[in-house]
Amino acid sequence: MTIGFEKLTALAETSLALVAGVNDIKEGLGRDALDAGEPDIAIADALDAAMLKPELFAQFPPEVKELAKDPDYYEIEVYADQLNV
Repeated sequence: MTIGFEKLTALAETSLALVAGVNDIKEGLGRDALDAGEPDIAIADALDAAMLKPELFAQFPPEVKELAKDPDYYEIEVYADQLNV
């Protein structure tokens, strides 16, 4: 899956908003990753935060679920089972 940086950044923002307040440490790390220009890492941090509230996995955007199928995004791919992809 090829996705542009702006779209990936928007997905990271959406993902972090989804887990706001669930795990402040992971959310903070995700924001730091986003600030550093690493939106894929920010998405992975959001997914990691969602481990505390597994019902959130169903609410992640379909594009994040598609990224979990792509071995180029190995930081996200490890959450494929939780995302049911």
